[in-house]
Amino acid sequence: METAYMDSVLVEMVVAVHTPNRPIERVVASLMAAGLPTDPSLPGRLRVTVVCHNTPAGPIRDRVAPEHQERVRFVEFSDGIASPAGPFNHGMSLATGTWVSIMGSDDSLEPDALARWVQAAEHDGADVLIAPMAHADGVPIRTPVVRRNRRSNLDPVSDRLTYRTAPLGIMKLSLVQSLGLVFPTRYATGEDQSFSANLWFSGARISYGRGLPRYLVHDDAVVRVTATPRSVAEDLAFASELVESRWFAGLSVKERRAIVTKLLRVHVFGHVMLRAEAGSWCARDAVEMAVVARGLLFAAPRAARPLSLADRSLLDAVAREEPDAAAMKSLSTLRRTFSNPRTWLPRDVSALLHPEAPLRFMSASALMS
Repeated sequence: METAYMDSVLVEMVVAVHTPNRPIERVVASLMAAGLPTDPSLPGRLRVTVVCHNTPAGPIRDRVAPEHQERVRFVEFSDGIASPAGPFNHGMSLATGTWVSIMGSDDSLEPDALARWVQAAEHDGADVLIAPMAHADGVPIRTPVVRRNRRSNLDPVSDRLTYRTAPLGIMKLSLVQSLGLVFPTRYATGEDQSFSANLWFSGARISYGRGLPRYLVHDDAVVRVTATPRSVAEDLAFASELVESRWFAGLSVKERRAIVTKLLRVHVFGHVMLRAEAGSWCARDAVEMAVVARGLLFAAPRAARPLSLADRSLLDAVAREEPDAAAMKSLSTLRRTFSNPRTWLPRDVSALLHPEAPLRFMSASALMS
């Protein structure tokens, strides 16, 4: 009887919940409408595991509609760490289904999403299907910036998979297990970076769910700001350690460059912007950010080649350890002012047609759906 129960699971959905005030009822309701049966006696079913992280399960279960409670497995997990890595790892360790997936407790899926994702993945013979994403108001989230009309057999460099940090969608559980993928718990931020990078560059057959029901990101999450701000080195430890790993060293030159270009564009520049706009950028931040940037570029020389003129001006300021918050804010704003021609062209004109070059990247992003 137990074997039949386990074999009936097609998709294992792991949801991490950290406080009882999260809208878990919305998550569960959307999963009940995701197109897969939830009755244990039926084949091809969905099993939902809600991991109650460092908090009792009772108040979280009580938020879920009574008719849905028996269709959900509530699991308590405590590690004393303020990171979603632990509960996601724990939930996936309990999985037995063909496919595994993860969700945040603030998000939801469009109707029939899981059924359509599985159908598409099986049609393509894929090991991973990357879910299309949107904000709750319907505005699309254009990552990864996949080539126009491309859906299956994605290339991690040409299809810019590094820009999808969270592995949202469905993954073959056997693949996750064979690769030994886990979310590291030691980072303050960026705990999903190494997981997704290892997944995208594993040689797995990867599809993108173009035109399929979407994963919806809601904006009602409570923003929590720590009383003691973290250092740049702490916030970007995931990036520094990733490029120092033996796994990274084993990648091809173009793969290493693709990862570092994304780390610079999204994470280095993103953290500069956050601190500069908050007015907290200081000499210590400048020194630590320069160390991080140098480490990234040492690991993948020429990774900055396709960046825009405006990007390179900001990177130059990082390299010279510019301590002035106003100057860094100005440079950060300029690189996001897309009416300015300095955001359109790379400094190195030979990189004009590079997949990461501004015009190709922006045009491909505009065509995403």
